[in-house]
Amino acid sequence: MPRSLIYVFLLSMLLFISCQQHQPQEKYTIAFSQCIGTDAWRQTMLQEMKRELSFHPEIAFLYADAKGNSKQQIQQIETFLKQDIDLLIVSPNEADPLTPIVNSIYQQNIPVIVTDRKTSSNLYNAYVGADNVAIGNLAGKYIANTLKGKGNISIITGLKGTSASIEREKGLRESLRDHPAIKITHVLEGDWERAKARTLAQDHLEELASSDLIFAFNDQMALGVREILQRFDTKANQNIIGVDALPGSGNGLEQINKGYLQASLLYPTGGAEAIRTAIAILKKEFYQRDNLLGTLVIDSSNANLMALQSEKIEVQQSDIDRQQMLITEQSKIYNDQKTILNVLIISLVMAVVFGGVSIIVIKSNWSKNKDLESQNKEILQQQQQLIEMSEQVKEASEARSNFFTNVSHEFKTPLTLILAPVEELLKEKGISVSAKEQLQRIRRSAHKLFQLVNELIDMHKISKSKIRLQAAPVPIDHFIHQVIATFKPLSTLNRISLSYSNRAQIKELWFDEYLLEQVMSNLLSNAIKFTEKNGKIEIILERNTFGDYVYLRVIDNGRGISPEHIDHVFDPFYQGGYNPDGSGIGLSYVQEIINLHHGQVTVSSKLNEGSCFTIRLPIGHLHLKNNELRETVPSTASIPKQALSTYNSKQLDEEVSFTSSRLPSILLIDDHADIRMFLKDLLKQEYNIYTAENYDRAVELATTKYPDLIVCDVMLPDKSGIEVLKYLKFDAQTSHIPIILLTAIDSDEGKIAGMRAMADAYLTKPFNTDHLKAVIENLLYLRKGLKERYMSEIDPSDDLSEREYSEQDKRFLNNFSAVVESRLSDPKLSVEDISSELHMSRVQLYRKVKALLQCSVNEHLLQRRMKKAQHLIMEGLNINEIAEKVGFSSAAYFTSAFKKYYGITPSAFKKEKIK
Repeated sequence: MPRSLIYVFLLSMLLFISCQQHQPQEKYTIAFSQCIGTDAWRQTMLQEMKRELSFHPEIAFLYADAKGNSKQQIQQIETFLKQDIDLLIVSPNEADPLTPIVNSIYQQNIPVIVTDRKTSSNLYNAYVGADNVAIGNLAGKYIANTLKGKGNISIITGLKGTSASIEREKGLRESLRDHPAIKITHVLEGDWERAKARTLAQDHLEELASSDLIFAFNDQMALGVREILQRFDTKANQNIIGVDALPGSGNGLEQINKGYLQASLLYPTGGAEAIRTAIAILKKEFYQRDNLLGTLVIDSSNANLMALQSEKIEVQQSDIDRQQMLITEQSKIYNDQKTILNVLIISLVMAVVFGGVSIIVIKSNWSKNKDLESQNKEILQQQQQLIEMSEQVKEASEARSNFFTNVSHEFKTPLTLILAPVEELLKEKGISVSAKEQLQRIRRSAHKLFQLVNELIDMHKISKSKIRLQAAPVPIDHFIHQVIATFKPLSTLNRISLSYSNRAQIKELWFDEYLLEQVMSNLLSNAIKFTEKNGKIEIILERNTFGDYVYLRVIDNGRGISPEHIDHVFDPFYQGGYNPDGSGIGLSYVQEIINLHHGQVTVSSKLNEGSCFTIRLPIGHLHLKNNELRETVPSTASIPKQALSTYNSKQLDEEVSFTSSRLPSILLIDDHADIRMFLKDLLKQEYNIYTAENYDRAVELATTKYPDLIVCDVMLPDKSGIEVLKYLKFDAQTSHIPIILLTAIDSDEGKIAGMRAMADAYLTKPFNTDHLKAVIENLLYLRKGLKERYMSEIDPSDDLSEREYSEQDKRFLNNFSAVVESRLSDPKLSVEDISSELHMSRVQLYRKVKALLQCSVNEHLLQRRMKKAQHLIMEGLNINEIAEKVGFSSAAYFTSAFKKYYGITPSAFKKEKIK
């Protein structure tokens, strides 16, 4: 081999090994221009952005704070342009001054995302932020409700010219048009700053004190006004509401719980959403142009729960950050080790290559010819493999297409069997009017479905699918008699005799019961179709001479098949000359199924004398592969046909199945009356049932009856089941209710949408009724377990378990439980503390708890502490840790209390449970 080829070979080896590293990801630079970054809301936004960017190391992030100065923000953006950024995220300080520079960047084909505040034009790629008009509108409704539709209010706006301030004031005024008795008496510009709000409040103290309510456009300005009112002891209990509702020390959520603010409107920062949208734009993925974040009113009724949820989220996020740091460190170690390993591999390869150079040079000519010959063989083998794979793909495609067409056609047979008995029943005299209407409805539906199936066959002849054989031992006589019973009404209608004879003396055969039923149904349907009235059809089972096969024959004395057509009857889409309206795929489907059974199907016929279709099947199961044998699992039966009788939908919706107050309640939501009736009959023995046919009724029942579980169809007449799910999951009063989605559309997109909307389960129609029951039982059991473990659900005594609490009592118990659970680790927690947080007197609290729970507040507090201690003991915590978490000042005090309550020490309790 020439020396130059040796060098080329060595260089190729080095390049090949060096290229084993993963190709680096494309680098991007994102710049974020913040109008002002000192307040807590915008710091939270920046933290969310950085946290989301931690998952994308390929992105460089530039940040600039304009500190409320529009000119400075424009200069900072111009500086970003000089740094060759790929995308700009901007929160404009003011709309008009920032519009020209933002438009210029957009026109330079640099993507722009506007967040929180908008510019004066629409020249940007996406907007991420809350709907400020909707926030103002919601604030107006809350104010009107608080003031009972009458009063004077003062508002503290943001920086003049900012879109957020303009839109919130616009939404507020639009909402208050419906309440002319509410007047906006004073409008002060607070520039979004707490210090400016304090100054304004001090200058307009009398005006603010005379107002019935003060609405500040963010929580910081609201708190600034509150400080001045308290300092001068002027109407210290003034109603003040803000916007933001941020968690954390000193922020809106905490101030609501302390009573400094009456309420605040949730204003999400959108930091993570802005980064996700930016990444989608840079990677040319789908993104939404207007990303409007939701809002709600947070006041004393839901602030405790929001605070608890925020604390848990913060702890979980802290854990995620620590895990991310650990992953980063491990990745660095891995890369270092990988580099060392690659160096070693390269060194080893080079040593081997250089060691073989001398041998290669000596045997160059012989080795060259041999290598070329080997390469030629390898290329030929690869070409042959490609040809074979291409043929396999083609065959698989054709098989799937044939199977889909066959399955579509087989819908016609049961439709025929539905129409025949219905027509007979309609001819009978004495039938009631309601029964006749139901039968006519069945007939119309069957005709419609028949038409749709025909259209489906024509549209999807190239569709793809695959049949899987699931054979099992089946009593053959019983099976044939069942098939004959199905066709009896149709044969009687045509005055055709139908008989069966078992001459093989065989009781059991191995086959797929469902598939062979399709075969027999198709053959009998064709036999009846082409047999004149007063004709006959025979089914005969015979054994062959050697006793290893059986012959199942379907014989008729109908028209017969001409010689020119008989050789093509099993060809797909072949229709012959007798049935121009058919699709010609039924007998092809028969042949495909029999081939799967390792059998054969043949036909013999004479014109005007009849036809005989013979199915040849092996006896026993030794011819079947393991994956062709059915596992012993319950049948995946769909909704029974007899269960879907037709009911009057109005009567159904008015009907409520209530068995016992001790049973869990279920809300069924489906616009199809038959489905609601079937599910109600299926579940009413074990649950109390409510039904709803549309979105409005469903929301009404869910928010008034508070069911233990909801089963909801995705397709509803007004809004989708996803909308029902989102509404209930984002409502604090119903977010805990497990929801099962039902749908006839089996797609990954639908399942993803349901899961993202926080569905607890997603089932497709037709569904297995046992599966549905098991899912319901599991969800109710898991929800009960979660409540007991993490929320310490209030557990009344057995004699109270049959009591029904009013909605007011339920809300009280939920709030009471939230206060107790949030401060369970506080050893100084007292009845006075709890009553203060619930805004009621000590005596009122004692009487209320005693009436509902049959115990005192302190008894209930001890019960919850002991119950939580049990869980913590089983989780492996030591005595000191448990004592601290359940509010005992020392481990000895806890041990003594635990033994007094349970009659056993914590250590002995743990040993007993482990046994």
